[in-house]
Amino acid sequence: MAKKEFTGEVSIVAKLTFCIEADSKEEAIRKLFDANCPISLVDDDDNPVCEIIEQEWHMVDEARQGNVQEPDLVDFSIEEE
Repeated sequence: MAKKEFTGEVSIVAKLTFCIEADSKEEAIRKLFDANCPISLVDDDDNPVCEIIEQEWHMVDEARQGNVQEPDLVDFSIEEE
């Protein structure tokens, strides 16, 4: 029996902790917000689960407050080590 094909969309909320090298805080912020972040969905054996047709994402500099707030969504912060 042939497998059926399903389409849809899903939102992902992620929090990334990072360490970045730069000559200044401004450069570090620019490098971070200009970065690419390819996303793929894989199974336990690292095989692709599906073809991702379109990706739309952005980094958050300030999390929304109130009833719309998502867990793991925080305001952007950066500190010099």
